[in-house]
Amino acid sequence: MMMMMMMMLQMILLLTESVLISSYQSNSTVECERPDKKKSVKVLAGESLYLPCPNDDCHIETENTSYEWFKYIERTEQVEQIGTEESERIHYHLSELYILWLTLNDTGRYITRWWYEEDKCDEYETDVVVYEEFNTDLLNDTPEEEKPSKIYCPVCENQQATFIWYKNFSLIPNQESAQYLHLRNSSEESEGIYTCVCTWEHNGIKHNRSGFRELIIRDMSSSTPTFQLPINNSIVITDVGTELILHCSVFFGRTVCDECSVQWERNKTRIDAVNGYKQETRKQDGIMESFLTITKVSELDLRSEYRCRAEDSYEYFYVSIILKRKESMIPVILACVCTFLLVLVLSGIVKWFSLDLVLFLREIIAKLNRTEDGKLYDAYVIYQRNLEEKTDKTVSDFVNGSLLTVLESYCGFKLFIHGRDDLPGEDCMDLTESKIQLSRRLIIILTPETSTTTSAAYDLELGLHQALVQGETGVILIQLGKMQDYTHLPLGLQHLLCKNSPLLWRDGETSPNSRFWKRVRYRMPVASSHRRSSLRNISLECQPLTV
Repeated sequence: MMMMMMMMLQMILLLTESVLISSYQSNSTVECERPDKKKSVKVLAGESLYLPCPNDDCHIETENTSYEWFKYIERTEQVEQIGTEESERIHYHLSELYILWLTLNDTGRYITRWWYEEDKCDEYETDVVVYEEFNTDLLNDTPEEEKPSKIYCPVCENQQATFIWYKNFSLIPNQESAQYLHLRNSSEESEGIYTCVCTWEHNGIKHNRSGFRELIIRDMSSSTPTFQLPINNSIVITDVGTELILHCSVFFGRTVCDECSVQWERNKTRIDAVNGYKQETRKQDGIMESFLTITKVSELDLRSEYRCRAEDSYEYFYVSIILKRKESMIPVILACVCTFLLVLVLSGIVKWFSLDLVLFLREIIAKLNRTEDGKLYDAYVIYQRNLEEKTDKTVSDFVNGSLLTVLESYCGFKLFIHGRDDLPGEDCMDLTESKIQLSRRLIIILTPETSTTTSAAYDLELGLHQALVQGETGVILIQLGKMQDYTHLPLGLQHLLCKNSPLLWRDGETSPNSRFWKRVRYRMPVASSHRRSSLRNISLECQPLTV
């Protein structure tokens, strides 16, 4: 029996639902227009809601029109039609919907269908959200003001009703029943949540609905508009005939006031509806931006002053920018080429005079920091003797002429030369060994021929041993005349020639400022102090370096 009753109840519910659904789809051949914008209403449970059609024309023009109201059931994704019986808790009268003594189950989407012609209709949707108790989501938007004089009740507009005001949920004494609350001498103490309770009557029964606003007093000291872009007097590089977009961004505070604006100006004149210029403005999160698009930059634009003007409720501010033509790359290229040539010339000069510079600095350093090494001679000269007459004369003229004149007389070096500095009767072998050990350098004169003289061969052999085996003495190789190869020279000397090329002397190079003698001096040590002091006494010093 119980099972039979349950089945009959389900059948009745299904029939009822099908009737409601068929009623919503009764004119399914006609498609109503649906605006994209939806209205949202937030209310408290236990209160009552008077909900007119969201569209003003739909609400006012009730003659020769008809209305239908529906509620969308999210669970079944179907809609149910709302009736007109005023005894029902939810009912409608033409363009007005009444939901009395709201419950949480009344949350949902309500649809208004307005037939303004027999085959034409509009549909409007309103989302109703019911809260069991106060929630900050119930607060209506309230603009920040410096000294507000009134607060308007956000509910019961265009209704005959009485109003009671509360601040922070406490009754405000000595108030008038009005849709707005007067604020006298508003200050920071006036900030808070204001509640207006609207009492209205329907079918002889009084109903209530509450509206909430939060009042924030704007602090003028911290709300001065701040330019984020552009930087004042900044330069924008552009070119004639190109498109240019100027961006201005201004921070106004937590919210952008209704009176706030950001505009671009040219020569202190607003650019509105000017051909070739397009200005767009947008605002979000307390920031207002303006974009000025110059379709094609002209010479006039380059000569004009552009500035962004930001204005709030009290004053306005400016930042300016300067448009400059993009500079030609030719001067930059020329500057780079000139710089490259200058570096090239300087490199050549440095390379050409590097030897002179090293010699000059070495002389200065030697004067400042001179250390004695126990050596007596700056160089020991090894040269071939008893050669063919022509070659022997060339060697003799070089050693006793140019070599002595430049290195000793002009530059103050002290040389040991056989036949000049040895004493008669001295042991040649011992003398050679001791003098080489007392010399800082070995100067070896190379000739196309080889001497068979014992003393010259012993000089060379001992010198090579000192340079190659012991590595104590530096060697300076000077070649007199051209030579096909060096195969006629001792192997030790050939080994030195592989490591260091000889300095080629050409007949007639007697000037101490010639390239050849500068290279010889570069390989020589610093002239001995004893020899220099003696040269100063006879007023013979090395001449200045010139090329």
